[in-house]
Amino acid sequence: MSTDQSVQSSVLTKTVAKEPLAFFNEIYDAYENAENAVGGSVDCFYRIGGYVIRLRFAGSALVPYLTPALAHLAIEPVPEPALTICLWDSQSTNTKMPPPPWQGQHHLKRGEIYGFNDERIHTTFQWGVSALSLLDRDRNLGVYWVNTSEQIPYWETGSPLRIIFHVWMRQRGIQMVHAGAVGLPSGGVLLVGRGGSGKSTTALCCLNSELFYASDDYTLLASEPSPTALSIYNTGKKKSDDVERLPFLKSVISNSDRLDTEKALYFLYEHFPEKIISSFPLKALLIPRITGKTDTSLTPTSSTVGLAALVPSTIAQLPGAGKEACQMMMRIVKQIPCYSLNLGTDIGQIPDVILKLLSQG
Repeated sequence: MSTDQSVQSSVLTKTVAKEPLAFFNEIYDAYENAENAVGGSVDCFYRIGGYVIRLRFAGSALVPYLTPALAHLAIEPVPEPALTICLWDSQSTNTKMPPPPWQGQHHLKRGEIYGFNDERIHTTFQWGVSALSLLDRDRNLGVYWVNTSEQIPYWETGSPLRIIFHVWMRQRGIQMVHAGAVGLPSGGVLLVGRGGSGKSTTALCCLNSELFYASDDYTLLASEPSPTALSIYNTGKKKSDDVERLPFLKSVISNSDRLDTEKALYFLYEHFPEKIISSFPLKALLIPRITGKTDTSLTPTSSTVGLAALVPSTIAQLPGAGKEACQMMMRIVKQIPCYSLNLGTDIGQIPDVILKLLSQG
């Protein structure tokens, strides 16, 4: 650590007024006050990555914003969920958030709060959402707060609570990655690549084929006993100026009145429940790339290229994703073949090429 970094660390440490656990407990107490203020909780249960998770809402204000993306994984209530996340907003509950005991310089690049993260407590603040997310690993208890439901942007409704899910799942050997996944119950493919590479088009066009849809933007990966893709969100997103390429989806855009400022957002389980799949064995990693040619084809590539397409965007988007995440992604990618998916302008060929690959074993 440089001298300047040491000085900055010393200054930040001195300005932190509370221990992470004390701050978590203060926010959890505020949640309970919010729940009491509205007369109780609205509980929703889901099986995500093989674990039962309860979302415990203080009232109903946030429910329509944060549950549709998870609807395909909903289950009946169980008495002892593996993880409970308590969710509240100040406006509908008339319950103020305690003032944060940190200053602007405590906000790190990926949303983590300096001085409020340790082996037990994980604390992040998402600037784009103005949402506070906390996780107590020892109690398997999370808290999510926003001031008002009106400030929740479309991308948060499409992939809600991903920071809490990411941190909690990682402890259990399940890695959230920035990737899509499509396939069959017998096996499928992971779609990786930077924005604009054709990843979303590839995933979404498979809804109009024999293939099943697991995800577009975020996927859970398990490496044991063998590489497996697990669905977490049933949503899809597409650039608003490109929706005409998938005309069969035009009528199911959830935010069609806001495409001048937002990507098109699809809640796919609502319209294609029979096409959503919760998991499948991973058979290959595909890196879509737009060619401008008519036909779609596959070109074998190396695991090094596959990792280069998967790791950087995952690390950049998910707080706390570091060495262990890289090692897990490396273990998985080295066990499956990698291909460049050379996308042609005839979109109907894309799922056919994937199906042919999967039929080869």
